[in-house]
Order: sequence, then C-alpha cells, then structure tokens
Amino acid sequence: MEGGGIRSRFPNTRAGLAFAIAVAVSLGLLVLQRFYTPLGDGPRCSDLAAPLGGNNRSVIAFKNDQRGALDLELRLAKEQFRAGEPVTVQVTFINESGGPLILHLNPEGPILTTDPTVEGVTFEITRVGAGAPVANEPRTYQSPVTFSNRDALHLLGARSRCTETYSLSPTALAALGIAEGEYRIRAHYRNNSAGDPRPIQPIDATATPYPQYATTQGVWVGETHSNEERFAIGGT
Repeated sequence: MEGGGIRSRFPNTRAGLAFAIAVAVSLGLLVLQRFYTPLGDGPRCSDLAAPLGGNNRSVIAFKNDQRGALDLELRLAKEQFRAGEPVTVQVTFINESGGPLILHLNPEGPILTTDPTVEGVTFEITRVGAGAPVANEPRTYQSPVTFSNRDALHLLGARSRCTETYSLSPTALAALGIAEGEYRIRAHYRNNSAGDPRPIQPIDATATPYPQYATTQGVWVGETHSNEERFAIGGT
C-alpha cells in the first residue's frame, strides 16, 4: 500500500520530530560556521588540553603521515591602524586530518622574522612596493627535545580548528622600521621536535601498544604558512 510519505518512514512521531530537529540544527550550525566567522574560529589554541599520552595515542594519528594536515588562516582585526596602535592578528590552526594533532606554541609569543630556522609562530612582514621583507627581530626559538611541561602541548581534534590572537606592539614594530605605510603580512608555523619522552618516563613505565609513544611524544612536526593580508599604519 502506497501513501504515508515521510510519516511512514517515522512511525514514532516523536522520534521523527527529534530527528528532523537534529538535522535542522546541524545544517544551521554548518551555515553559521560558513558565514559567521567567529563561530568558526574554534577555541583558543593555548586553552586546548594537553594530550594524555601513552595508551591514549590516537590510532589514526599514529598510522598516518600528518605533515600536510595542518593549515593556517590569518585575519587582521582591521585594515587600517593608527600610528602607535598595536596591530592585532588572529591565526587559526586548521586540522584537516582524520586524527588529532598535538601542537606546541612558542611560549614567548610570535617572532617577526623570515628566518626559516626559527620555530613556533612567526610573522613575515613586507612593505608594499618594496619587495623585500622588513628586518628580522633578534629573537629566535627552537622547540625542546623533550616537552617536560605537558601544559606546553595542546591537542587539536580531528577536522577541527583553534585560534590564537596576537597583538604586535608598536614598540616592536618601530624597532624594525615598521612605521607609517602599507604592508603585507603572512604567518608561518614550524616545529621540528616530536618530543623524546624517555627522559621523563618513570623507570617502570607502562608499555604502550603504539611504538611511536615509546620514542616520541607525538607532537606534530612540519611547516605550514597562512594566506597573505595587507594592512596600513597611519594615514586616514
């Protein structure tokens, strides 16, 4: 017997209604994340919990090469900043893989440099029309061989994102000759240390079924960079 339409597929009216509402809410969230940027930023990266480690290692993350799994998205608070005003930058870390990623952010904040040996978050700033980047900060950073402080590691879930907001002080910018004018900015993230857990493991450490956690802490290793944005300092 034909007929009944959609109702025949959901003999339990309440269950059918609940399913329809769940679908509508899910679609609504997807639309909001696509067109309402703050909702798609995710949590603050430095607020993400540290990985549990050991037997809690993700099988998917362990079995897959995740070097190309991380993307960066840069966004400026505005396009025009007043002279003497901090330049506010948001960097969103996007995990494109099916397994979680473990991130390590340089604790003293981003470094303004084009030096590819500097790890963590760095910003490359170029004067519009000049072609060459501005001078590099004298600071540098390399990730530790062993991440003894678990709070320095942050677990970014599969197919998810997190965002860090940075304020580039006018003093630091002026020290590099970044005064009034137009500039381009791009973010880079590098990490060369997967972490060696052996120095901090107890003598009778529980065996783990995933060999990678026997010799590394599973921190994401690789390099990625963001889109480029323009901004101006001074002027009208």
